Amino acid sequence: MKSKRIAIVAAMEQEAQAVCPAPQHERIGKFPLLSGTTKSKVSYHCIVSGIGITRAAEAAELLCAEKPDLILSIGVSGGLAAGLETGTLVTATSIHSDIAEFDSWFEGNGDSRLRSELIPSCREIQCGKLITAKEAVLTPQDKLFMHERTGALAVDMESIAVAQAAKNTGIPFGCIRAISDDSKRGIPQESLAGVDESGKTQLGPILKAIMKRPSLIFELIPMGRDYSKALKALEQILK
Repeated sequence: MKSKRIAIVAAMEQEAQAVCPAPQHERIGKFPLLSGTTKSKVSYHCIVSGIGITRAAEAAELLCAEKPDLILSIGVSGGLAAGLETGTLVTATSIHSDIAEFDSWFEGNGDSRLRSELIPSCREIQCGKLITAKEAVLTPQDKLFMHERTGALAVDMESIAVAQAAKNTGIPFGCIRAISDDSKRGIPQESLAGVDESGKTQLGPILKAIMKRPSLIFELIPMGRDYSKALKALEQILK
């Protein structure tokens, strides 16, 4: 019997390392690639795509060319719905697109069946609508407005591009996200400089920002704790 294969797109290096147990490190094109096998003997390839839809689309196309049984968008996400706590895992039954060139995605029976079969942990995860936006949603007011406008539980910046690549090649798709900042958490603009476009953490720009505005550290410390909770949640997906 042919073994099943999962392909994963994760925007950030830390997300990929949290999701993938004991991986081998390689490269595919310009992207880092983590490979391994789950305890249930499902093999996986995980690309660290970097931030945003352009890089996610390119990474997803490379993985789709390998014809996996299922392609996933996995990572952290901003919470939009009230009561959705930091560290909560959510899986998409639909993804609304706030980006003109991408259509919204709706889960089909094949998507749901493969997701449940290959990722058993999904059966216990909260399901609902997610949204992909072109830019980070930073303030509680903007999060509330986006939730009221779309009904989405959480927002990210990559998933719809991965969903479209999967749809174009007829490969089942799934999206699993861990809440890293809840609907009441504001994100300082300076924190965005802490990750470069390739998804790697950059400490230098953050230190410079703290030197310019020392009070920033009191916003970053609780953010860091919440991000750690989200990464811990991601570790449960392939177990």
